[in-house]
Amino acid sequence: MARLSALIRLRFRLDLRAILRARERGLGLLLVLPGLLLFSLAASAFVFFGVRSFEGQWPEELLPLLSAAATLLGAFWALSPVLTGVALSETHDVGRLLHFPIPPATLVASSLLSNLAQPAVLAELPVVLALALAVSESWAALPLVIFGILLSFAFILASSHAVGLLLHGIARNRRFQDIALSLGLAVSFLISLLPFLLLAGGAGPLLRVVHLLGATDAFAASPFAWGVRAAVHAGRGELVSFVAFGAAGAVAILAVVAGSALLTQRIYRGELSLSPPMDPARSRARMVFRGGLGALLEKDLRLAWREPALKAMLFMGLLGPLVFLVILSQTSGLGRSGGGLLLLATFTGASSIGANVFGLERRGIGSLLGFPVARWRVLVAKNLSLAILRLPGLLALGLVGSFLAPLHYLPAAGTLALVTLLIALAADNYLSILFPTPVPGAGQNPHGGAAAGVRGLGGALLGAGLFAATLLVASPFAFLAWLPLLLGVPGLWWASLPLALAGATAVYAMLVAGAASLMSRREPEMIERILGEW
Repeated sequence: MARLSALIRLRFRLDLRAILRARERGLGLLLVLPGLLLFSLAASAFVFFGVRSFEGQWPEELLPLLSAAATLLGAFWALSPVLTGVALSETHDVGRLLHFPIPPATLVASSLLSNLAQPAVLAELPVVLALALAVSESWAALPLVIFGILLSFAFILASSHAVGLLLHGIARNRRFQDIALSLGLAVSFLISLLPFLLLAGGAGPLLRVVHLLGATDAFAASPFAWGVRAAVHAGRGELVSFVAFGAAGAVAILAVVAGSALLTQRIYRGELSLSPPMDPARSRARMVFRGGLGALLEKDLRLAWREPALKAMLFMGLLGPLVFLVILSQTSGLGRSGGGLLLLATFTGASSIGANVFGLERRGIGSLLGFPVARWRVLVAKNLSLAILRLPGLLALGLVGSFLAPLHYLPAAGTLALVTLLIALAADNYLSILFPTPVPGAGQNPHGGAAAGVRGLGGALLGAGLFAATLLVASPFAFLAWLPLLLGVPGLWWASLPLALAGATAVYAMLVAGAASLMSRREPEMIERILGEW
């Protein structure tokens, strides 16, 4: 216990020091806490009244439905790094602690208990209490009900930790990582479409799915549901069933912790090395572009072609406008008008927000900044490479535009997409300089360590604020693209569209110049942050 408590105190001190030293963590925490509080209160009210209402109408289906909900929530929580790119609970890097005489199970337990202080975990505690109050038939049973629900929650955290370790092992093999990312992207895309598919026909299909789950009890054997099932039995006064499911849940948690300890020992000590063999010698590469800017651009494009995350961005760039077309087509009038096409163009151009322009450099960031190349050239080269990767999205926009509006609207839509894309790329430069994201190198955990602290909900809120700022800066040039449509004189596009492009290019140049000056002053801190040495 002394070792475990010392490790937990060490985790808390490291997290506190990271918040104090890295402004992005502190700012992200300040942005996250109010939103998490509101979300927690709203989710608690929804769970309490929803469970009470469902139990009053279909009491025999409550247990199967809660089992299904616990299983789906647990699977989403564990697979969140692959499905959303955000790890809801952190898998700590224990590689530097294995040479100490500490059992691997103690290291795993310290990582799990340290996650209890994570904002996403704390936000679930009011929901746990609301669910316990909803299923308890007496105040005397409330402690047992809470204990059962916490068993399911503990199993979710333990499973998330085990999945994080597996992802760490998979990340050591580039091919396996690419396959995992592709599968996760496909699954997350299908999940994002489920609400539209279920609600397309009203509440009828959704209710049929709920009653089907309640009638079949398909998730009775799920370990995620055993604690919740024990809680429901405790709330009804069925102590024998409570003990049976509670014991099963506790054994499942111990089994997952033991498996995580085994994975920790094998991964960090090199026994589970999935690294592929060295590639054979290749012929000397030929440079296609010339000059410093061309060399940097070609380097980024070659790296992007080998990076599975950017291949995923290409895929989403193609699907994004198509999904938005489905959404617009459900609206009255707007989905089949020129205004709908211009809105789609704005969405396509501004959707590049959040790109980490130095994300592919990793350990090469020091060499990059050591090149005798003007800093504005470095930023422009990286922006150009990202813009080239967005070209499939623009082509998809043109395809979708032919269904939304007449063809003479396409130049205005293309101009609007380019204008917002330019401003978004310029804004991303400031985000990457002021709040650089640590990127783990080869063989390191991609969902833990220094990178995990800046990939959470705080980063998502920062991206949302940057998106709003981009739209605000681009609004004068967007107005020039909208003006002929608002006046009903499409011929004015011959004058307004070149003005919009020229103005956006001038603003982009000014923003890049300011970002280059800021980058020159913050280079030492950028290198330190990107390498995770803080």
